[in-house]
Amino acid sequence: MPRIEPKEKQIVAATSAGIGISMTLAAITGAFILRWNLPLSWDQLIIVGLMIALFPPATVEYLDLRWQRGIDNNIPRLLREIAESGRTGLTLIRAIEVSADRDYGPLTPELKRLLARISWGATLEDALKAFAQRARTKLAQRVSTLIIEVARSGGDTQEIMEQVNRHVNELQTIDRERYAQMRPYAVVVYVAFGVFLFADIILIRTFFEPMAAIHAQALVSGGGGIFGGPGLDMVSLDRTLFHATVVEGILGGLIAGKMSEAHLGAGLKHSLMLLLITFFSFFLFVWS
Repeated sequence: MPRIEPKEKQIVAATSAGIGISMTLAAITGAFILRWNLPLSWDQLIIVGLMIALFPPATVEYLDLRWQRGIDNNIPRLLREIAESGRTGLTLIRAIEVSADRDYGPLTPELKRLLARISWGATLEDALKAFAQRARTKLAQRVSTLIIEVARSGGDTQEIMEQVNRHVNELQTIDRERYAQMRPYAVVVYVAFGVFLFADIILIRTFFEPMAAIHAQALVSGGGGIFGGPGLDMVSLDRTLFHATVVEGILGGLIAGKMSEAHLGAGLKHSLMLLLITFFSFFLFVWS
C-alpha cells in the first residue's frame, strides 16, 4: 500500500489539469476554428477530457486515504503491544523497536523510519513529530503528542500506555459510528442523481422529441406548427440537459465524498463515476 507524498499529489493534479485544458482547447479549436468533422461534439469531447483528467487524482486520493486508514487502524494494536512490552520492563524506545519487527501494514515502514531517525541522533520527541507529519492523520498526531508526554513524565509507562490505548479505541469507535451514520447519505446522492438523470432522458425521449416531430410535420404540411415559430431546437435542448446533469454529477460526487468519508478529495471518485454514468446514459439513450 503506497504512501503518496503531498508534492506527488500536486504534480498529478497539475498534470491532469494540463491534460483537461489541452483537450478542451483541442475540442474548441477543432470544432469552431478548423471545422473538423469530429465523431463527438465539442462539449462531449470536453467532458471526455474532464473524465480523463479526473481519473489520476481520484486514484491517487483513493490510495492515499486508504494508506492513512491503514495507519489509523493499526495504531491501537501498536499501543497495546507497546504496553505489553512495558510489562516486561522494556523502555519505551526498546518497546517500539520490538514492535517495529511485527506487521502493522503501512504503519511498519513508518515505525522503522522513526527508529532510523532516533539512531541518527534525533530525540524521540522529534522522531514522533516527524511521524505525525508524515502520517497526516488526526489520530497519529494525537497519539504522537500523548506518547511524547508519556516519555516526558516517566513513571509507570505500561499503565499510561494502556490508558492511551483505551482513549484511542474510544476515539476510533466514535469515528466509526459517525461514518456509519453518514455513509448512507452517499447512497442518497446517487439515488437523487439517478432520478435527475432518468427524468432528463424521459423528458427528451417521450416529450420533447415527439413534440419536435409533430411541429416539424405540421410545418411540412403547410400549417404554422404548434409553437408558432421555428419549434424546438433539440440539439440545444439536449446539450442543456446534458450540461445540467454533468454539473449535478460533479457536485453530487464531491458532496458524497465529504459526507461519507469526511474528505472532499474522496468525492473525486464519486464525481468520476457519476460523469461516466451520465456520458454513457446520454450516449445510449439520447444521442444514438
